[in-house]
Amino acid sequence: MISKRAKSFVVFMIAIALSLSNTLAQDAPDNSESQNRRATQGTNRPQRQGGEPRKQINPRQREAVRKLRERTENGPVPAGLERRKIQVGKTEREYFINIPQSCQDKPSPVVFVLHGGATSSGIAMHLKTDFTKLGASAGYVTVYPSGINGWNIGSHDMYSVQRRTSNADDVGFFRTMFDELIEKKIADPARIYLVGGSNGGVMTQYLVCNLADRIAAAGVIVATLPRAAETKWPKPTKPVPMIVLLGTEDPMKPWDGNRDQMSAEETIAYWRKQNKCDSEGKKWELPDKDPRDGCRIHAQRWGGTAPVVFYTMQGHGHGWPMQRRRANEDLGKGTNDISAPEEFWGFFEKLRSSKSVP
Repeated sequence: MISKRAKSFVVFMIAIALSLSNTLAQDAPDNSESQNRRATQGTNRPQRQGGEPRKQINPRQREAVRKLRERTENGPVPAGLERRKIQVGKTEREYFINIPQSCQDKPSPVVFVLHGGATSSGIAMHLKTDFTKLGASAGYVTVYPSGINGWNIGSHDMYSVQRRTSNADDVGFFRTMFDELIEKKIADPARIYLVGGSNGGVMTQYLVCNLADRIAAAGVIVATLPRAAETKWPKPTKPVPMIVLLGTEDPMKPWDGNRDQMSAEETIAYWRKQNKCDSEGKKWELPDKDPRDGCRIHAQRWGGTAPVVFYTMQGHGHGWPMQRRRANEDLGKGTNDISAPEEFWGFFEKLRSSKSVP
């Protein structure tokens, strides 16, 4: 008989695969009702209510995942991207890069976008998100690194990809990419940013803990910290500005946490502590641009040695909110009120603007 722990892990892997199938799958209807919630002090934590059992993957969705993997891992490189190879120890690694015309021949800001655990190709995030398009207008280089069966987040809990892959030197991989792009005068060493969702969001936080001196700021979506962060991860050598977006209805990263994963409140408290933030944060509500989506976004910002910004995406499940987002009922509802790439880049730009003010 399969243990409850094993069943949970299987459901987890199925759902993160569905996160990337959004690019190819048809829109799924959302028949769930909007739930009323109240925010408490601290991290806008809503009251939890019971929900219906998660649906199992169906043949159409499984085929969508297969096509996505075939397209990203075995298909041609999309126009606008260039595949590059680098050596990390004895292992050859790859990443994909987009350098807009405005960033040619000069050191520029670089945004590294980390994929989730359902793929091993950085191409997936080019297809899934709007970072390449935004980079062309905003003036930054986009890099999509490829993991090895996900990312090695340096811990052995149930949700760690290290349980199902080799001990890839992913920290060394990023350090080597940083060095190469700086040496080739592509990257401005003072403006290296990381963003990631799900397993990629956990890896983003792991990299902040390991390479804080190389990272200007980081953005995390639908990814709470593993509890191993407190016991096994190194602590950042310096505070790094953080923006974190979490959904209250995320089936993969439970709002209240579990044995292996911190809750949303614990995750934000961790970063507030690392960044020596003020005890009182500024709160505001984001405009409800689409009342039909059943979601609202409550924001909070703590100042300190480095700021921490937290978006409580009330009613949101496990996915990237953005202009091209497709609904997927297996991963919960999705907010249409924001575009995550735009929120991340806006946060990074405000940091730069605040530093330039005398």
